[in-house]
Amino acid sequence: MPENALDELGLPLIHATAGLEAAGLQPATDRHGQSVRAWVRSLGGIQKDGVTLSGLTGRAWRFASDEGAHLGGYDAAPNPLSYVSVGMAASFMTELRALASARAITLDDPVLTLENFYYRDGSFPKGTMISGALSPEVSLTCRSGADPADLQRLLIDAIAAAPVNGLVRDEKISLFTLTHNGRQIDPVTLAALPGPALADPGDPIAGLTPVLNDAATGPLAEKTLSEEDMVRRIQANPPEAPVLDGAKKLLHLRTTCRVRPDGTYDCLREQYAQASASWRFVVDDRPDARAAIAPDSMSHFSIGVAFCFMTQIGRYAHMAKLPLDGYRVVQDIHFTKGGASSGTGEAGTADPVETHVFMDSGSDDDTARGIAAVAERTCFLHALCRDRAKVKVRGMPVST
Repeated sequence: MPENALDELGLPLIHATAGLEAAGLQPATDRHGQSVRAWVRSLGGIQKDGVTLSGLTGRAWRFASDEGAHLGGYDAAPNPLSYVSVGMAASFMTELRALASARAITLDDPVLTLENFYYRDGSFPKGTMISGALSPEVSLTCRSGADPADLQRLLIDAIAAAPVNGLVRDEKISLFTLTHNGRQIDPVTLAALPGPALADPGDPIAGLTPVLNDAATGPLAEKTLSEEDMVRRIQANPPEAPVLDGAKKLLHLRTTCRVRPDGTYDCLREQYAQASASWRFVVDDRPDARAAIAPDSMSHFSIGVAFCFMTQIGRYAHMAKLPLDGYRVVQDIHFTKGGASSGTGEAGTADPVETHVFMDSGSDDDTARGIAAVAERTCFLHALCRDRAKVKVRGMPVST
């Protein structure tokens, strides 16, 4: 693959795909109501693409990922953190609207804003870097005749009902298998997923059949502001953010989720520190998945986690000058259904992320183990699951 492989592929950054069964890609076994399996491959450099298959919707979606110039990318696609933030915000919005309907609370033009905060500390090239996640913050504005206190309780309960909340609220240590040069080995310093690894998928993604949307729906991911313009905007008006101690470096993402006329969501993701380009997404959590025009919230979330882990594998191997000929992952996340949107009334939760890592290299097994361990330790999104980062409600909901 050429370095700027996404341009060479010439495909929409997000699109439906078919042909998984013929390519040998099978869904995960459902445990709690919805499971999402993701297959991700490297395209060279910092670019990746991957496919998700949701057991709940039965739909498969292909996503692309890149980074900006500050990480040596071409800014040709959203970064991994974008997908997770958008999936979280949309999941909260879905439960909010369902719960409001159940409680006969009118929400006109609801706008849900999610602030995600991450940090990194230490040296990546030396393998001493560690990433962490702070508590996300959610706020709401809308037009409503409801009492502000009732709106605040509605928002708090909606967050609790969201499937992704169980990964953020509780300490969930991710589980791994590691296959090196075709042979499964003990990951040693990572929490091991019991049993045999899944079969190595190889590289089947290129052979899948794109199922492209009607042009009237527009792109499902679209850049709205360049990295350079975002840097200038931040310099002119720095956003409020936590102050970290020591040498820790902050990453701050803001995602604003609105309801479109057709019931899908318009999600704008902006990143302030480290600044990157802004992207707009379409998310489709409507009940009839057969008519979906965009991936659901949990597919967005799941692909983001897999993309971030893959990024850390490639970056560390490159910086440490370790020979890594190829790498790919198969990742499963088992969620409950939304407690409000499914009508169960239960709090949302999920099992620890399960990742099957496949590496081809000229190094020994201990080097492969070291790469996987550093990747997990430096992955912001495995940290989001690993750290206790209970979602906070920022201020009283504002009725406009």
